[in-house]
Amino acid sequence: MHPDGADPPDMVLDAAVLLHVNGQSTGMTLAAVDRLNRGLATTCTLIPQWASLLLVGRGEAMRAAAVSPTGVNMRRVAAAMTVIDRAQDGPLEPGATTRRELTAAQRESVSGTAAFSAACGTGAGALAVIFGAHGALTVLIVAASAALGGLVRRGLAGLGGGVLTQAFGAALIAGLLGVAAHHLHVDGALGLVVLCPAMVLVPGPHILNGALDLLALRVTLGIARLGYAALILLAIAAGLILGLAVGGLDISVAQPSATVPWFADVIAAGIAAGSYPVFFSMPYRMIVWPVGIGMLAHAVHWLAVEVGHVGIAAAALVSCLMVGVLLVPVSHCLRIPFAAVGFASVVAMVPGVYVFRMLSGLVEFAGLPTSGLLTSIASDGTVAALVIAGMATGLAVPMHAYAVLSGRAGSRRGVGGT
Repeated sequence: MHPDGADPPDMVLDAAVLLHVNGQSTGMTLAAVDRLNRGLATTCTLIPQWASLLLVGRGEAMRAAAVSPTGVNMRRVAAAMTVIDRAQDGPLEPGATTRRELTAAQRESVSGTAAFSAACGTGAGALAVIFGAHGALTVLIVAASAALGGLVRRGLAGLGGGVLTQAFGAALIAGLLGVAAHHLHVDGALGLVVLCPAMVLVPGPHILNGALDLLALRVTLGIARLGYAALILLAIAAGLILGLAVGGLDISVAQPSATVPWFADVIAAGIAAGSYPVFFSMPYRMIVWPVGIGMLAHAVHWLAVEVGHVGIAAAALVSCLMVGVLLVPVSHCLRIPFAAVGFASVVAMVPGVYVFRMLSGLVEFAGLPTSGLLTSIASDGTVAALVIAGMATGLAVPMHAYAVLSGRAGSRRGVGGT
């Protein structure tokens, strides 16, 4: 124990908890523990699980902490990694100083309600353009629906509502406004008003972190993350279905057939990529990375689909692989969660229209099963699964490869891998 009474293993566990519950990938959390071990002269091993973290060390009592890794706050992660990275080259300051800095990182705030709501609106509006919105009125309705959903989410959070309740409430708003747009005969608005606000609710970082864990053979943790993401998707679908049922509608929205011009697709992708970091409380100085790389990714995706006539799953794989190769070194240098910044860059590729159409078909099939409906459900589900698999693979493989190569390089230096 340090002379000032600060216990190094406790500090290691506190730092691991901070990273784990705020969206950092498991691999980078384990690397952070290795750095703290060097800086604090400890020999602790972290065993990550969904609901708890265990810390064991030679001759030390085992330590455990209950956790709930359901949030994403990149300000807290970046602040904590600034402290942790000082352990890379030598001993850290006295224990109490390090503990105060980690406590300050934990107190970093989330994005303000006004900024959060505005980002929901701009993100959903940009997605509406990418998905083929025909007019400014449709984009405005989409943006208003998502912004109102953002206010509802923050309001429910203030009342103690959990993530599932927040997703359900925002999706319910989208469904109700979709009914209103339909009855007002806004051209082509129903599918977009329903889909785009729901897209800003999709738990992309959890999906990608789950994929990374599965690639690293942390099977239990990976399945838990993906299961949590699936619950959020079900809450979103339930909110949409209930909201649309008020007007006797369903979410069997059609894929927009209009081709979006290349420049509009790229600019809208940049706006969407700049909006999502606000959801994840990213330091504003870092937003340039998902914006720039997101625009490049969508330029590649558009060219692959429209010029190269490549399927959307293959186009998503190629685009996301490029994003992964470019962003993995950036996320390590800036010490920000790769899953969050990576998802922000490629969010418009998520096949939400197919996912929600499949869920709507399942609801309809329960009441009136037909072979044609079953075929449609299978087709939508297959497309969604292939695109999501392509995206997850494209983003996760570079991250996994980087971790393996870094680990080998660290082993050769005799200091352990990252």
